[in-house]
Amino acid sequence: MINTIVLVDDDTATNYIHETYLKRVNCVENVLSYTRGETALEYLQSLKTFPELIFVDINMPTMDAWEFLDMYEKLDMSLKINTRVILLTTSIMASDKEKIDKYTQIDEVLFKPLNEPVIKQVMNKYFNLTL
Repeated sequence: MINTIVLVDDDTATNYIHETYLKRVNCVENVLSYTRGETALEYLQSLKTFPELIFVDINMPTMDAWEFLDMYEKLDMSLKINTRVILLTTSIMASDKEKIDKYTQIDEVLFKPLNEPVIKQVMNKYFNLTL
């Protein structure tokens, strides 16, 4: 089990669904949901230990994933060394594909909504957890 997952998605229903699945899979102690990238960044800036996993929706109105990642990149590298960042989307546009390659902190891009099998795959792939 990992300690913390942060969800960043402007859709509260999607955050709720993802939280529910994460709790069902029983892979994390704390799930924190943010509907604004700015608020999630403020939270991260206040930490001495980063969450193990951050899921970020690509398309959000006030700060999209690219703006979030630009700011995330400026955070202390030593704090985020063990943090995985996974982008979530409902579709990948050609312009998104080009951007994905430019951001080294992106570990993976997944389609949303997440489901239990996908969460289990992520936990196994990045944290060696068999659930």
